[in-house]
Amino acid sequence: MVDVTADALDAAASAYAARPFDLAVATPLRLRLYRLAPERHVLLVVLHHIACDDLSWAPLFAGAAAGYRSALRGEAPPAQPLPVQYADHAVHEQRREHSGTAFWRERLTPVPVPAAPMPDLPRPARPGPAGARVTRPLPAALHKGLGALARAEAATPFMVAFAGYLVLLHRYTGQSDLAVCTPVVDREDPSLRDLVGNFGNSLVLRAEVSADDDFRTVLRRVKAECLAAYAHQDVPFERVVEAVRPQRSAGRHPLADTMFSRRVAGLGALELPGVEVRERQVHNGTACFDLAVEAVDDGSTTVLGATYRTELYTGTTAGALLAHLETLLAGAVADPGRPVAELPFLLPGERHKVLVEWNDTDRPELLAPATLHGLVEDQVRRSPDAQALVADGVRWSYAELDAAADRLAARLGALGATAGRLVGIHLERSADLVVGLLAVLKSGAAFVPLEPSWPPRRVEEVVRNASPVAVLSRDADGWGPVPAVDPSAEPGGSVPRGPAATVTADDLAYVIYTSGSTGSPKGAMLGHRGICNRLPWQAELLGLGPGDAVLHKAPLGFDISVNEIFLPLVCGARLVLAPPGADKDPDRLIGLIADEGVSFVYVTSTMLDAMLVRPDTGRAARTLRHVWCGGEVLTPELFDRFRTRLPDSTMYHGYGPAETTIGVSCEVYRGADARTGITIGRPNPNVRMYVLAPGQRPVPPGVPGEIHVGGVQVAEGYLGDPLRTADRFVPDPFGGVPGARLYATGDLGRFRHDGVIEFLGRADHQVKIRGYRIELEEVESVLGRHPAVRQAVVLVREDTPGTQHLAAYCLAAPDRPAPGEQELRVWAAERLPEYAVPHSAQVLAELPLMPSGKADRAALASLPAAAPVVAPYVRPREGLEQAVAAVWARVLGVPEVGARDNFFDLGGHSLLTLRVQAALEAELGHRVRVVDLFSRPTVADLAALLAAASGDSGSGGVDRAVRERDEELARRRRAARSAGAARRTRAREGRPDG
Repeated sequence: MVDVTADALDAAASAYAARPFDLAVATPLRLRLYRLAPERHVLLVVLHHIACDDLSWAPLFAGAAAGYRSALRGEAPPAQPLPVQYADHAVHEQRREHSGTAFWRERLTPVPVPAAPMPDLPRPARPGPAGARVTRPLPAALHKGLGALARAEAATPFMVAFAGYLVLLHRYTGQSDLAVCTPVVDREDPSLRDLVGNFGNSLVLRAEVSADDDFRTVLRRVKAECLAAYAHQDVPFERVVEAVRPQRSAGRHPLADTMFSRRVAGLGALELPGVEVRERQVHNGTACFDLAVEAVDDGSTTVLGATYRTELYTGTTAGALLAHLETLLAGAVADPGRPVAELPFLLPGERHKVLVEWNDTDRPELLAPATLHGLVEDQVRRSPDAQALVADGVRWSYAELDAAADRLAARLGALGATAGRLVGIHLERSADLVVGLLAVLKSGAAFVPLEPSWPPRRVEEVVRNASPVAVLSRDADGWGPVPAVDPSAEPGGSVPRGPAATVTADDLAYVIYTSGSTGSPKGAMLGHRGICNRLPWQAELLGLGPGDAVLHKAPLGFDISVNEIFLPLVCGARLVLAPPGADKDPDRLIGLIADEGVSFVYVTSTMLDAMLVRPDTGRAARTLRHVWCGGEVLTPELFDRFRTRLPDSTMYHGYGPAETTIGVSCEVYRGADARTGITIGRPNPNVRMYVLAPGQRPVPPGVPGEIHVGGVQVAEGYLGDPLRTADRFVPDPFGGVPGARLYATGDLGRFRHDGVIEFLGRADHQVKIRGYRIELEEVESVLGRHPAVRQAVVLVREDTPGTQHLAAYCLAAPDRPAPGEQELRVWAAERLPEYAVPHSAQVLAELPLMPSGKADRAALASLPAAAPVVAPYVRPREGLEQAVAAVWARVLGVPEVGARDNFFDLGGHSLLTLRVQAALEAELGHRVRVVDLFSRPTVADLAALLAAASGDSGSGGVDRAVRERDEELARRRRAARSAGAARRTRAREGRPDG
């Protein structure tokens, strides 16, 4: 008996329950009596699941109560002979033929994709057992309603609750094919009902849920699935796994990531004379599934519980899930004929957060009726003699730039450039380019970038779609009927300057073309109001003004170039142009930043990485205060290098498609200090961001959906393309502005519980290999943390038709030897699930880049596959080497395996490592870790590792290790028996046993 206070009881009981059983030497039952007060005690009963199921408590407590009553009378406990023993049942099960195996093989083929709420935290390579539990009681009215619905549909309460859970999973994940595990107890034989033992089994229930189904339809489908499964519940789960042969991964259930169960409380009530007994569950701090949801019915109410892996989920998420399930079940009970996509599950407080509170971005002062060129002209009036532009060694004042733009605007006006018309810009990065952009805006027209590096066919397509009234170009030919204007050429004769064009904030400022899914470019039409909202806010955020310099290096065909060019010009800073070609040369960029005192630069993470490894990066550190990153994933590892090389600079992470005026959210990036995913911050001023499920339904924090953008920066649509405009620019039901639209980005994201948005990748680019979804960014991040790797790009390759695998391409860190492929795979295997370990890893001298500065994934995919290194055949030595080689040959299906052959070069992959692991353990009696196969991928190396672990270089060492293990178990059993005898002696003598 242990004295304990009420406040300390929970912690003490949980700690005792969490102590593992050593089943080799101890019984699977532990008891501890806690004393809270002289007449108030707590009896903690800890019973290993190997020896009990939910129906074991009734006979166990009945026997205990009978013994207690006998003890009160001073009698021996009554003998209660049982018709059968558990051992009889075990023998019967071993001999039993299970006819239902074919049912399960058919029902679970193809193997279902795991369905579970998206974790809050990155999945470890091998999740541990640590878990926690939250509970939520349902209102009594809902408890009664669930029972009434079950009776009306001739279903069980479990079926109703389970149907609700499946619908919730569908709403959480978007999956229609859902598989969830559930426990059952097979005690149909009356002779088994009074036995204490585990007669349980696990069933995988699989059902389809689509958005068009009503809840009643789902319930009836679930009922049919349950009845069919119950008819074949006698097939042991292990037999089902053998028949289905799913892909296996350490730390994951073979066929489902979540479990749902229902039980009736009080089936095993302990009734003791003269004692008031109340039942209470104690959680032991473990979790067998990623998530296990339970409904406990005590007759008058239902209590929902969720047990979750703490390495994956937070208590906030688990608690929210139970609240969502309650809300959804209430909606289903109220109207079971309602489509499941319309059933409520968002809580009122959550709806207010995601739609209103986290989108409270109003900044009316930024919505003044300004134009982009008007903001520049305002700055001209404030500082006409200040430097505005540095290009090709020439420095322009604001007044000079404005005058040149006025002259060119007059020439364009004479050709018909005015509000509502377009002018193409086909110029290299130069002073003429900046003058030309400003001139087009002054004429009233909008500019259309025509990047000189584009293929001629793409230029032709854009010109055909845009129908510009003129093109600014040094090339007078090739434009057909469209007049070409060379901005550097003086016109013959004077061009009279007409009246100033009337331009409003509602007019177009530019049309930017992006790649379309059909292969033809689509032109997003952006107005003055959006860009005039963004630039003053950004200048304010960064504190930019006179004395600052901004570098322009992006190709004009990318919308960030508009930001680079006009940001300094609206706040009195200096615009510094990188010469053509310098944008791809990190050394030239560093020199330009240092020489011109650049304080703000926009870069992709690929280019930033290349700059940070240069030996003279420190030159840029003297003036560079702000680094804005976007377009690619940032990693904490890149930030660590940034903080080391540029300690006085701030890194910003921005997000925004071209259709939303460059960027709509940002955050000050702090690397691993403040994040576990790819966060993109909160909406910028006068911008709204929603995460929506199909049908424009908001989802709660933590649940993925498609990012939609609303507000002042949304484009008008795609030029001359009403079909694609209607597809992507959809009515805004949340903003309260008639006619307002949202841009559906096609990007997946979710709100975190603090209101920050996490970017999850493209909706149409999800990677799935062998049934598992894989986040390529996560694999890249893990490889990027290798001390000898500075950047990694991971692709899916299919070098053999029908067989996909991950391929990694890495850049070596400076001043370190390049890591080998095996080293990189071992590094990944120690940190990632087996299915996410790259099959190949190459170290390149440099990464191919796209014009935007991003890594060119298409170019990487076109590289030859990594060729395996073929080792000369070396015969395995007798003993362990021959034993390992024989297992490999059998698993890999090859005639022979040499001592120096590489497991992966012979066709091995992460799935086969699990089969090799099982075979080696079965045949050699030695513990083998999957990671050992990655770290020792040759027969000789793995055999040496096994020999070292067993203390011998041959198979005799393994035999000796097995004998030693058996002897140790025998010694521990003897010690346990001795300790048990001592406890019994103390009990007879009345001495305490702590």
